Amino acid sequence: MSLNAVFLLSIPIIAALVGWLTNKLAVWMTFYPLDYYGRPPFGWQGIIPAKAHKMATKAVELVTSKLISIEEEFEKLNAEEIVDEMRPRLNELSREIIESVMKRELPLIWRLLPSTQKEQLYRETAAQFPAAISNVLLDVKSSIHELLDINRMMVEGLTEDPEMLNRIFIKCGEKEFKFIEHSGFAFGFLFGLVQMLVWNYYQFWWLLPVGGLVVGYLTNFLALKLIFRPVHPIKIGPFKIQGLFMKRQNEVSKEYAKILADELLTSEQIFEFIIRTKGMDTFTDLARKHVKNMVDTTTGTTRKVVLQLTVGSSKYERMKHLAAEMFVEALPVSIVSMFGYADKSLKIGPTLEAKLKALSKHEFENVLRPIFQEDEHILIIVGAVLGAVAGIIQMAFVL
Repeated sequence: MSLNAVFLLSIPIIAALVGWLTNKLAVWMTFYPLDYYGRPPFGWQGIIPAKAHKMATKAVELVTSKLISIEEEFEKLNAEEIVDEMRPRLNELSREIIESVMKRELPLIWRLLPSTQKEQLYRETAAQFPAAISNVLLDVKSSIHELLDINRMMVEGLTEDPEMLNRIFIKCGEKEFKFIEHSGFAFGFLFGLVQMLVWNYYQFWWLLPVGGLVVGYLTNFLALKLIFRPVHPIKIGPFKIQGLFMKRQNEVSKEYAKILADELLTSEQIFEFIIRTKGMDTFTDLARKHVKNMVDTTTGTTRKVVLQLTVGSSKYERMKHLAAEMFVEALPVSIVSMFGYADKSLKIGPTLEAKLKALSKHEFENVLRPIFQEDEHILIIVGAVLGAVAGIIQMAFVL
């Protein structure tokens, strides 16, 4: 075989490799590196990590506007069932609070009080705690918007953890990204055959670099477009054509919902967010109010009057305040016991999955489309430049 024939045959093979490499690089550049690498303007940070806040905001807008309502989700929580989950800890807590308050404020009376009366007070207080917790939870459900900014919580969670954001898109678009890589090889080979035929008749020095640029551009462009287009299936003879991602709505819905429910929207993370934001102030105010009411209920009208006459109204109020503060302080730890129940009751994963599956095709496209809309042109240009470089190298061998 002549050297010229070997060179001609190398053109589609190199074009295929260029198409594969540029598309693989385009996928990698979408997600990595997580931090900026290089020195501006000669450097790069993955599109998603670089625009994490914008990406997260778009993803969250879809979730909160189309998929879940925080009020509807919290309505699923049953206060009585939550109290049952917390009951063992509440019994311990009531005993701890009574002992601490009485030893601090009324040490002599508490020391002289018969153990039977102490046990009775423990039982009466423990019996009132569930009602206090139930009332707190009912108020939480009615005040959920004051307590929880779900948009902010999700955006912050995704922005602060770009690896999670990457993982969502990589997992949901896994097959699409493989398609981009493989199609680059196939398209590159086809375009390379055209290059080979043209070169056989017209051997201009610029033909291979320009051909490489066109191959790099078109392989990236076509691969990115064919993921989403056509949105709806089109029948051409016995074949049905539809964007690869659009075909997989049910499969992607399951993955997307699972990641969000397991990693971002757990009851533990929701409560942690409330604790570290202004929502905690409202939450603790509700808890204080109901514990003070519980103290009044436990002491009863007669005993309350006797107690106030014995120790004074100001000391009685101080005891109530101390009990409420101890309860508020212990609540974040105590409430951990209901997280498992809350996750099962909220069923955020199944809700998200069902709503995602019910989205129209155009709405569903927005699950993955935003990552390609950001700097898509840069990825295509990078493919074109790398293709041109490969063409120049080919040309150098010829010369």
